[in-house]
Amino acid sequence: MIQSRPCRVMQGESEEDMALIKADGTALYQGAVLDTSEHYWADGMLSEYAWVWDMEKHQFESVSVGYYGSDGHDFIGTRVEIDVNTEVARDIVRTLKQRAYKDFCRSVIEKKNQIEAGITAEVIRGRKIPKGTILNVFWVGDRPTYTRYGTELIAGCKDKDGNKVWIKAEYLKNISPIKSPKTKERKKYIKWYIKRNAGDMVMKQAVG
Repeated sequence: MIQSRPCRVMQGESEEDMALIKADGTALYQGAVLDTSEHYWADGMLSEYAWVWDMEKHQFESVSVGYYGSDGHDFIGTRVEIDVNTEVARDIVRTLKQRAYKDFCRSVIEKKNQIEAGITAEVIRGRKIPKGTILNVFWVGDRPTYTRYGTELIAGCKDKDGNKVWIKAEYLKNISPIKSPKTKERKKYIKWYIKRNAGDMVMKQAVG
């Protein structure tokens, strides 16, 4: 179980010093430490981690900062000070915005390829129903396989004469016209994506 908890900032240290301070005094990820978490092991040991932003890779990283024995001794001894400066916050938001746009485009493509109730589909595989047959899908769900081991996705459809047929979803191709997403929908998704992955602290700091 992972539990998040803030680490105390040592008194007398400036904001420029806030980072991961190793036992030898080396400072890492200055102004790029977002959060901490800990994991309790069954043997009584405790691991601590810092959630940081790597400015070179433009991605989040989990760094091991503490490992405590059952006697309370820390074998790593890295001190954590949570702080995110404006430069780092803006890099996070900028990077997440690019990822959100790609993720949104991918979801549109997946929607186009999805076999679901209400779409029009073309048969592209199989032997019972001729390839090229156009069907209207009214139901999609899992059913036991022929061997009764496991399940497979089956689509309930109607042909042009209203006859019901049942066919594996993988034998169909979605040919329904896809509605082009509106700009408002895309912006709403990007904003939600950034907030979910960056958090309020980063978003506020990015504003400056």
